[in-house]
Parts: sequence; C-alpha cells; structure tokens
Amino acid sequence: MTEPLEFCILLLAVVLVINVWLIWRVLYPLRRLAQQANQLTAGEFSALETSCGGIAEIDALRRSMVAMVSHVRRSQEQSHVYADVLTRGQEAERTRIARELHDETVQLFIAIAQETDLTRALVENQPAKAVDLLKTIRIQAIDAVDNLRHLIADLRPPALEELGLVAALKMLAENSPQAQIHVTVEGIERRLNEEYELTFFRIAQEAVTNAQRHGGAKVIAIKVGYEPQQIVLTIEDDGSGFAMPKDFSQLAANGHYGLLGIHERVQGLRGTLQMLQLRPKGTQIKIAIPTAEVEQPDRVVHDPVCKAEIKPHQAYGSIHYEGKSYYFCCPVCQGAFQQNPTDYALSAR
Repeated sequence: MTEPLEFCILLLAVVLVINVWLIWRVLYPLRRLAQQANQLTAGEFSALETSCGGIAEIDALRRSMVAMVSHVRRSQEQSHVYADVLTRGQEAERTRIARELHDETVQLFIAIAQETDLTRALVENQPAKAVDLLKTIRIQAIDAVDNLRHLIADLRPPALEELGLVAALKMLAENSPQAQIHVTVEGIERRLNEEYELTFFRIAQEAVTNAQRHGGAKVIAIKVGYEPQQIVLTIEDDGSGFAMPKDFSQLAANGHYGLLGIHERVQGLRGTLQMLQLRPKGTQIKIAIPTAEVEQPDRVVHDPVCKAEIKPHQAYGSIHYEGKSYYFCCPVCQGAFQQNPTDYALSAR
C-alpha cells in the first residue's frame, strides 16, 4: 500500500508543479497580454511595449502585435500629415485659381463691358473709332478664352479624355518651358480606364514639377511601358536629386509631400513605386500598376511583414519575389516589403 500511495503523491506533486508552471508561465502572461490588448483598443499604443513574461512564444506574439501597432501608427501619422497637406494644397490651388480669375479673366471681361458701352456711343458719330474698339474687344475676348482654357487644362486636361495618356503627356512636355521633356512609348499603346489614366498623368505631372522646382532639372525623360498585365511609368531627370528615405513612411517627416502624394496614388491602385538616385546626378521614379486582377491565394497564408492570417481570395495585394508569391493584408505591409524584400522573405521561410 505504501508504494501506490507514494506514487499517487508523486503524481499529484508533478501535476501540481505542471499546473503552477502553466499558470505562472502561460496563463498569467496571457492575461497580461489580454489586458495590454484591451488597453490598445482604448488608444494606448504603448501598452504592448512592456514584456508579459512567460514562455517565448507569448513574447513572440507580443512582438508581432507591436510590429502591427507600429504599422498602424505609422500609417495613421502619415495619413494625418498627408490629409493636412492635401487640404492646404487644395486651399492654395483654390486661392491661385481665384486670383487668376480675378486678376486676369474678370478684369478682361470688365474692360470688354466698358469698351462695348463706349463703342455703342461712338457707332453713329465716330464709326472708324468704333471699329478699332471692336477689334480691341475681340482680342480681349480671345485672351479671356485662352485664360479660361489654361485653367481648365490645369484642372482636367482635355487631351486626357479625348486622346489618352500619351497625348496628354506630350502636351505636358510641350507646355513646359523650363526643361526639355521627352516622352517615349514601349509596347502597344492602349487606352486605360479613366482612373488609371488620370493617376498616371498626375504622377507624371507631380514628378516633373518636383524635378524642375526642387532638382533644377533641365532634361526629363518620361517612358510609358504597355505590358500585358501592367503599365510601367518611368521618369528620369538630370536634377540634383535628393536623399532617398529608407522607408516611404519618412516622406512626410522629411517634407517630401509631392512624393508622398505619388506614393498614395500608387498604393490606391495596388501598384509598386521605386525611387533611385542616379549617377552622377538625377533621380529615377518607376511606377508599375497592374491592369489585371490581383493574384489571390487559394489557401490560408500569412502576411510576411505582420504575420496576419489572410484567408483565400482576401489578400490586399501580392508580389512575386525570387520565384515565390507573397501576399499582404494592407498597403502598409506591402510597402514595407517593397522596401526590404530580402529581410521579410527570409523571415517568412
């Protein structure tokens, strides 16, 4: 009877030790992690920075959650900054248009009205002078129409809707007195839907403005590559360039709001953006936007950046890298992978 009793006591002791170990190393740390997650939902983004203790897997889970929180915070900060800059940019553009309309177009119409009244008074007694005034009125009317056409072209290039992307880019090149802009096409040119063509045009417009205003570029090359499943837009300039950020999230912090706008537009269409510093000087911007449906996983996969589970056909985007497909839950993770594909690809294996 002594041996079975000792065995039972030993077994109970082992079970007790295991339970204590599970409570101390698993249950309590999980509760602390759950409390930190609840604090996170209340907006305390630093709640997960303190270790929960316990087994290594729990701390690995906490670190993955910290990585996801950092992605969310960075995305929020960038979105807030960009929204503020976008709002100020819109107000500045409205102010510019209002000023141009008031200082030029409206003044021309006032002059036309005054000279029309004067012409009417001179028709009977001084017909020759009336004819001269009518010629002046006609010139002023043409100038007013030209001013309005210029404003309309800035807001929405007519060539973009009527003739397509390449024609609009060539018109942009012709109307740029500060630099020589060359537009070339690779592949078979085709019309895209309105959203794609407008996005490509605005990206090129912003890149040209940045190259001239900030880089002092004198020669800019725009190349449009029509591929079966994507369109590739490459813009190179001979300007002074700029310090390339390690991550696109630093664009707002460094004041590169134009590039941030380009990045936002590209992400909106599930595209990729690459920026290179050329030698001896200049910058290259390369944008690839797929025109086909995004490749989707046929099974449950995990985001290589934040490790989030992605269900079949629920991926935000995908990237092929070294013969393997990687799927992403959001544009933030896809952008992070694009910046450091080697590191994330290795961690995903």
